[in-house]
Amino acid sequence: MWATVASLCIPGLAAAESATEKAIRTRQSSYYLMGQQMARISATLKGDAAFDKAALETSAEAVDLIGRLVLDYYPAGSDQGSTKAKPEIWKETPRFKQMAQALQAESAKLKAAVHGGDLDAIKAAFGATSKSCKACHDAFRVQ
Repeated sequence: MWATVASLCIPGLAAAESATEKAIRTRQSSYYLMGQQMARISATLKGDAAFDKAALETSAEAVDLIGRLVLDYYPAGSDQGSTKAKPEIWKETPRFKQMAQALQAESAKLKAAVHGGDLDAIKAAFGATSKSCKACHDAFRVQ
């Protein structure tokens, strides 16, 4: 975290970071944000947080946006460095793309369900989105 803050405050430090390091940092930050938003939705569905439709809409929109950007987070060469991404992502690109597209479809359904406001529809869409995330993690992420 401090490296990120320092890179914003110290001219030239961000430029010293390689394109590979930037790609890895971007995807890790995005997935962290996605995880936080999924947790926020989950807490509501479990009854641990009050139902706040506006907050859920914000979370679902963030999940959907990040889901649409997933394929951009894996440029060539970003398999090197401090990453939990398995090399299979770059070796099995069509399979990875298929799984990313499944996430995109499910996260769009989650966003639509949240906007609709029906709790049962939200639960179903959240479960499908979570399942899509897990499938990709199981295949392409070092646990």
